[in-house]
Amino acid sequence: MENTITYLSADNLDIKLTEDKLFINTAVSNEAFALRSVNGIGVVDLVDDFNAELNFWKQKRFTAMGWVIIGVFVLILAFVLFKLSVGAGAFFFLIGGVLIYVGYLALKRNEIPPKLLSAVRIMMSGGNRDFKFDKTGVKSGNVAEFVASVEATLTAYQKNNG
Repeated sequence: MENTITYLSADNLDIKLTEDKLFINTAVSNEAFALRSVNGIGVVDLVDDFNAELNFWKQKRFTAMGWVIIGVFVLILAFVLFKLSVGAGAFFFLIGGVLIYVGYLALKRNEIPPKLLSAVRIMMSGGNRDFKFDKTGVKSGNVAEFVASVEATLTAYQKNNG
């Protein structure tokens, strides 16, 4: 039985450090890394991904607001046309209402902005592996303590086995 040195649980990510291995459990995978293959560990904020998602979210909100604004203008046109022709006014009133409703539904669907996610990055000679998690659900001090424990264990392991 291996001794557990430290453990981190954040969002859908569980990481356990033992004397010889690093066990990582996510919603889609369970992986184990031998400490001899790990060069380092760190926590990175995925700012580029967040900025891309935020821009896409803003674009969708802008488009939805555009539908609402166009719908309001069509409603104003409907009131003007209503004096000339009841049928044309009613038709444009219906079109304006549909546009406003479509814009409202699009706004409701996109009311939650994206979150800035972080990742535990494991650096190995074959490349890096990132394991995403939401840092707002865990105390950042816990993550820092965990990373410091892993770094200290890696240093001791490499010193004893290097």
